[in-house]
Amino acid sequence: MKSLNTTIRVLTCTLFILALSTLAQAQATRTWVSGVGNDANPCSRTAPCKTFAGAISKTFIGGEIDAMDFGGFGAITIQKSITIDGGAAFASILGSGTNGVNVNLTGQGGNDPQLRVVLRRLSIQGTGNSGSVGTSTGLKGINATSFNSLSVENCYIQNFTQEGISAAVAADGGLLSVKDTNITNCNTGILVTTTTGKLTAALDRVRVEKMAGNGIAFGGGGQGVIRDSTFVKNGSDGINISAGNTTGIISVESTVTAFNGQAGVRAGGAGSTLVISNTSIMNNQLGPASGGGSFVSHGNNQISGNLTAGTAPNPNIGQQ
Repeated sequence: MKSLNTTIRVLTCTLFILALSTLAQAQATRTWVSGVGNDANPCSRTAPCKTFAGAISKTFIGGEIDAMDFGGFGAITIQKSITIDGGAAFASILGSGTNGVNVNLTGQGGNDPQLRVVLRRLSIQGTGNSGSVGTSTGLKGINATSFNSLSVENCYIQNFTQEGISAAVAADGGLLSVKDTNITNCNTGILVTTTTGKLTAALDRVRVEKMAGNGIAFGGGGQGVIRDSTFVKNGSDGINISAGNTTGIISVESTVTAFNGQAGVRAGGAGSTLVISNTSIMNNQLGPASGGGSFVSHGNNQISGNLTAGTAPNPNIGQQ
């Protein structure tokens, strides 16, 4: 009997170890998707998955999903730290009638201390078939509601009825980084706001064109740096600090904001500050505009051709 009990205990331990091993093998630090893949696959390079959603459950926290070839890999909800790389193919996400990418990194606790997402080389498209060719039905290109760090690199985001990138969070200290990215034909290009503390945005070489509303809007708690970027032909302001943002400091350097339907730049909230250097504010309906906020000019900006000159830093035309 003693021998039988020992055998049972050994078998139980063995089965438990095998179960843990199987669970560990179900996830990998790097997984792959392909236009000819299958989500029933393990998402390895030789047996890739079909969609990002199918691959994410098989990828470790902090791991990476890579696209092997051209394809539409589906909308995705991200709830853990991960990198999604579209590779040389610029993998596509279609957000027809929904958001293209949802980022909500909560509930991971100590298992995911970084709470960091990287989206790289992706084409995120909001045009769907609603009975009219070319109709935009997508809601938000990227909808980020909880994260410590979100990086959007080398992406194309277009044709959404709300924001191209919406970073609207409820926590202090997050960072939104957008580099080498084009956003076209949405309602608002980028929204940066938080209900608690500060949310910082860092933009480098970003083009925001043909928004129905603002190119970029800094709501309450939003602050940041914009460098080497372009805001052109937007329906409202090129760069906007909202009236409700009373503490934000936004630095704009080597940037063009032109042909916008309202102000090239607007410091809307009393107590907010917009610092501009080596920036062209040209051919807008209105030049620099203050709704209570203040401007700091480095004296090397080109402000000209605006239908109404504006109020700050100087209503005159020329270098300021």
